[in-house]
Amino acid sequence: MIFVTVGTHEQQFDRLIKHVDQYVQDNGINKADIFIQTGYTKYNPSNCTYKSMLTYKEMNYYYELADIIITHGGPGSMFLPWKLGKKVIAVPRKVDFGEHVDNHQVDFCEKMEKEGKVIAVKEISELSSHIDNMFNNKTQTRLYTNNTKEFIKKFNKEVNSLFDGVENG
Repeated sequence: MIFVTVGTHEQQFDRLIKHVDQYVQDNGINKADIFIQTGYTKYNPSNCTYKSMLTYKEMNYYYELADIIITHGGPGSMFLPWKLGKKVIAVPRKVDFGEHVDNHQVDFCEKMEKEGKVIAVKEISELSSHIDNMFNNKTQTRLYTNNTKEFIKKFNKEVNSLFDGVENG
C-alpha cells in the first residue's frame, strides 16, 4: 500500500498529486492500494482514494498500513515513518511552482538523502522510477530505528543497581 501526504501547508501541491494519479492509472494499480492526503491541493485525483485533511489517528493508521510513504519535504511528515522503519520518498515543495515560500524543503531532503533516510525526488519525472524501485526492492534506505526499548532496559538496570544491597526497612 502507498500512502501519500502533502502535510498541512496552505499552498497547493498539484504537481505531486497529478503525478501520483497518473502513475496509478498507467500502472493499473487498484484504487484501494493507494491513499492520498491532498491538503490544500486544488487537483482532485480520479484514480486514487483521497481526503484533504486527516486526523492524527487517521495519519497514524495510514503510516502504519503503508509499505511506501511518499511525502512532501517537511520533517514533521517524516518522523513517524522513520520511527516505524518505513521507506520514505520525499518530494520537496518548490517555490518555482508556487508550492512554498522558499526552497528549504529541497535543502532538507538533500541532507536527509545523504544520511540515507529518504529517497529525495529532485525532478517529479523521477518519482515513478523511485516507486518502481521500491516495489522491486532495488532501493534500500537506512531506516531510523527506535531505541526506546533498549534505553528502558538499560535505565532499569541502572536504577536497580542503585538499590542493590539496600535493605527494605
